[in-house]
Amino acid sequence: MELRTEPEYSERLASFFTSLGHRAVVSGPGRVDVTLPTEEEIAERELAIYLRVWAVMYPDAKVERAGP
Repeated sequence: MELRTEPEYSERLASFFTSLGHRAVVSGPGRVDVTLPTEEEIAERELAIYLRVWAVMYPDAKVERAGP
């Protein structure tokens, strides 16, 4: 799953997901590829929770999902 953020937050976002036990790689400026559980429903719920936590930690760093 690809996430987009401001380029200055890419490394932090990847580290955040890595600290949660997921594979996360900066794939370009402002882009992070994250591997979540294979079950789509579970992945969507986990992502929503993680992004809420991220928003509290970094309120100025917007993150959006790239693609469907």
